[in-house]
Amino acid sequence: MLKLFSKNKQSAGLVGLSVSDDRVLIAQVSRDSARGGDVPLLEKCSRQKLESGSQAREVITALVDSMVLNGARCNFVLSPRDYNLYMIEAPAVEDTELRSAVRWKIKDLLDMPVEDAAIDIFPVPEDAFRGRAKMLYVVASPRTRIEAIIDLVASADLRLQSIDVPELAIRNITQQFLDDTNGLAFIDLRKAGSTMNLSRNSELYLTRKISTQLDADVMSSQDWETQRDRLVLEVQRSLDYYESQMGQDPISQLVMAPRAADSQEMAASLSEVMSIPVTVLDMSGKIELAEGIDQDVKRSCMVAIGAALRSDKAVAA
Repeated sequence: MLKLFSKNKQSAGLVGLSVSDDRVLIAQVSRDSARGGDVPLLEKCSRQKLESGSQAREVITALVDSMVLNGARCNFVLSPRDYNLYMIEAPAVEDTELRSAVRWKIKDLLDMPVEDAAIDIFPVPEDAFRGRAKMLYVVASPRTRIEAIIDLVASADLRLQSIDVPELAIRNITQQFLDDTNGLAFIDLRKAGSTMNLSRNSELYLTRKISTQLDADVMSSQDWETQRDRLVLEVQRSLDYYESQMGQDPISQLVMAPRAADSQEMAASLSEVMSIPVTVLDMSGKIELAEGIDQDVKRSCMVAIGAALRSDKAVAA
């Protein structure tokens, strides 16, 4: 479905691009063998507010031009409203028939005709669920939305390499900056809903949407403890599912994505009522920053940075 567009000279590195109704996030990461190759360089990073979604094309084109990203390879991250994510038992068919079988299997789950859906899959590790059944994650997005993204990226003179979901962009962050050898819970807490990933050995076992909404000033509100208890309950249910249903050893660490102002205070408050310590992601020393990149912009662009950290060349969707 996806193809390369621009024939202009490429900008080095991979661009991560995330677009919602009210903002555009864009980041470029490169890996220079002269610097060792393993330490990524965040070359460029920007956040731009949108008055409306109709501004996206104009804003992205202007950003690409001003940041001199013309012709760069791009990994686009879908916004939560663009897709649904399902975990299903893998159909017992040959690999060549798997996608067709998955499409048939999830047709009754979709809120659109199956022929109108773009489908992609990624596996659940084989040792999950104690090997009782092979499971898959299925991403389903309206085909018209994928076509619109292809057009949007091409019009900005970026070369679309892949389309990701936020869960996998966040997975790229934990792969690069954290040690999940013994299991790791990572949570990105946002006002409009949060994402929690449980991984081990760089493999994503479980990803869940957390419905508790946390405003920027939630810790100063009178119902913070109620909100906190609701959040902890959702987190604990995911941890319990990972252990009891997926047959994995208990998670011993939970890491939060940095928030605008209350990261350390929230981590401390959550640690008070959880059975495992909660810390805040620190990327210091693990990614080089080009001169002039604002730390607050870097924090808010985490999903775009995660998309730009994608290391394979697979084309999704």
